[in-house]
Amino acid sequence: MRTHSLARLALAVSLVSGFSAGALAAQAATPLPTRHPLVQVNLKANEPYYVETFKGDIDRLESGINSLSQQKITLASKDRLNILLDTIDMMLFRQYCDQEGIKVSDADVTNQIAQYKASLGPGATDATVDASLRRNGVFTDVRTYVKEDLLFSSYLRAKKPDDVKAIGQPSAADVLKAYDDMKFNLRRPTSYRFTMLLARTQGKSDADRKKAGDAMRAIANQLKVNPAAFDQYLVRGAVDPNGAGYQTMMNLVIAKTAESKKQYPGLYDTIFNLKEGEVSDLIEDDTGYSIVRTGTFLPEKELGFDDLIEGLTNARAATANPSATVLALVINELQSSKYSELQKTTRDAVNAKLRKQGTITLTVANLSGLLDAPEIETLKGLKDKGYNLILQ
Repeated sequence: MRTHSLARLALAVSLVSGFSAGALAAQAATPLPTRHPLVQVNLKANEPYYVETFKGDIDRLESGINSLSQQKITLASKDRLNILLDTIDMMLFRQYCDQEGIKVSDADVTNQIAQYKASLGPGATDATVDASLRRNGVFTDVRTYVKEDLLFSSYLRAKKPDDVKAIGQPSAADVLKAYDDMKFNLRRPTSYRFTMLLARTQGKSDADRKKAGDAMRAIANQLKVNPAAFDQYLVRGAVDPNGAGYQTMMNLVIAKTAESKKQYPGLYDTIFNLKEGEVSDLIEDDTGYSIVRTGTFLPEKELGFDDLIEGLTNARAATANPSATVLALVINELQSSKYSELQKTTRDAVNAKLRKQGTITLTVANLSGLLDAPEIETLKGLKDKGYNLILQ
């Protein structure tokens, strides 16, 4: 080990040999950054988790929550404890996958992030993906989260291929039963289909927000004079959103419900005061600036297997392809439900095994200020709950 250290030192000296003595002295006087160990996990190799990283993970999650709240929210000590325990499980699982030869490449992670970004609509950026995941309770950085998710999917395919195959091929009886269970949520409320021109302003500077507002205001004024020109703007935002300064979102549906009115007040009031085919004035809300044109008015209806899912207000349908059928939605719901069950039972079993096999070293002194006394005592007692724990 000392030979390697001396070699690295010699290389460093050779690289800076052209610098002045004063420059070298200044560099030597710069203190190295200090990190404080919180947990060390060792299943295949010793892996540290630092106090500073833990604080950063907490800050990320709090900022995501606070982006949706008017009041500043601080995570309680028990929530911070759960983050720490989840992190320990993730570290153990990563090492276990490495031990078993289950790997996910950087290219796989990049491709998955690109797919997630595309699902958020044209114009979505890395920052948009990051904000979306934080609002959904993801406390680690995007690449770490995506890699963990892909690793677990790879683990299931490698270790439980028959279970995964069964989920992908549900029986007709299972689909019919799932439809009966979902019927209450398969009634489309009175709705409107519409197309939107949207210039997002989230995360942009004041100058960029003003520029977007001025540009969209000019378009709205043009459309007041000539509503038929909407198609020109629609096409431009679809084929060149960066050049246009806005994106086109088509075949959207908003339901005439109290939930929609609460979630999209400006959009709701505007659309349901228009007739079919009318173009709105400029709408400004938290997402940015938008102009809409209403399409078909959709009356309330109980949906059958061959109906489209557009206008449904349940969480799954809100993010699904609105041109998909109810049959496709029911099958997707059934598969998602069974996959979630398989994930949970498998996760629980794997975590229980790895907590015993791996060595978890906890630096108790560094917990001060991060967790309250009851949660610190909970950590100290993890050995009684099946963890191979060392306190130091």
